[in-house]
Amino acid sequence: MKNKLNRRSFIKKSTAIGATSIIGAGIFPNLLFGKEILETIDISVVTGANYFENTLKAVELLGGMKKFVSKDSKVGILINSPWSKPGSYTNPDVALAVLKMCFNAGAKEIFSLESASKDYWYRSLLAEKFDDEINSIKGGGTKVNVEINKGVSLKEAQVAKALLDCDVFINIPISKNHKGTNFTGTMKNMMGACASSTNRFFHNGSGKKGGYEDIEFLSQCIADINLVRKPDLCVADSTEIISTNGPAGPGEMEKPQKVIAGTDRVAVDALCITIMGLQVEEIIMIKQAHDHGLGEMDLSKLIIKEVEI
Repeated sequence: MKNKLNRRSFIKKSTAIGATSIIGAGIFPNLLFGKEILETIDISVVTGANYFENTLKAVELLGGMKKFVSKDSKVGILINSPWSKPGSYTNPDVALAVLKMCFNAGAKEIFSLESASKDYWYRSLLAEKFDDEINSIKGGGTKVNVEINKGVSLKEAQVAKALLDCDVFINIPISKNHKGTNFTGTMKNMMGACASSTNRFFHNGSGKKGGYEDIEFLSQCIADINLVRKPDLCVADSTEIISTNGPAGPGEMEKPQKVIAGTDRVAVDALCITIMGLQVEEIIMIKQAHDHGLGEMDLSKLIIKEVEI
């Protein structure tokens, strides 16, 4: 299984994706244009150097944050924030844009399900403008046990209580290389809402030694944990990412400068994989999640809109 992104294939794949927004062909034959997009598109892809604005536009193309967040709602956000090396964590500009949109839509409370630190937020030059909003964020709370009756490898887990209690769940991952599963995105980001004991089971529960000795088991646990709750919105960071030595880095950097938004986590991951020059078939958890009925892995069946700003 390939762990290093071939730069030529990356450029070729990214060019193909960008071309679909112009000619309506390539790997996304169902693209629509003009006024129809607000009601019909499944995934939005926004490319540009301003990642905050990319994020605002990506959600706007889906109909705006008020389509997902109603007044006085409690919103849980799951950000891939613990890592420190460039390209290994969700760009805070992306997360800040989501935060701004949630509050503007009337959210009453926002919970950081993995409790992103203040240091994380202040890696962004925009953070001072949102100091009040950042300080108002609540943690994910205690971990509670949940049964996963339809799980294949994972039958129970401990997850953040706020994941179960919030009215709206927004998943905000970074799509990057992972030396075990080869890719991490929306579905693997769910491990961030789990207790460390649950995550250890993901890596060692099959009985094999070493955290990455049983990738099929690890991948199945990831698919299984996604049965706990469906995200209402996924906003994936494919702006500046490591294409080798994930998840922690440091690794070879690539800059697709894209933010991807959608409600289907399987489809969003499938799209992010193509941006990285990978094939869906290379990522075991995609097929396993599809088998669970969690989403669509065939991008040709989706309506995708890409714009550049």
